[in-house]
Amino acid sequence: MDLARVIGCIVATQKDPALQGCKLCVIQPLDQDLNPKGSALVATDSSSSRGEGEIVYYVSSGDAVPTGPEGRKMPVDAAIVGIVDYVSKA
Repeated sequence: MDLARVIGCIVATQKDPALQGCKLCVIQPLDQDLNPKGSALVATDSSSSRGEGEIVYYVSSGDAVPTGPEGRKMPVDAAIVGIVDYVSKA
């Protein structure tokens, strides 16, 4: 799992049927100091994050492929899996 900040949402009137009802967010990956790292990407949001500015956990690659209706794998490369309440460093 990695950290990211939600920087936008996507509205898609046409998408794969397996993605119907899924919220799509644009996320910016973050380093351990919460600074932007790499390029932004699109992720499905099963955690119902509250929107722009929210810090979230996400998974990518094969870990991000949830199963949709009828056991069909969803065509995604990244998925938000949690909302970060706070970050504490020791």
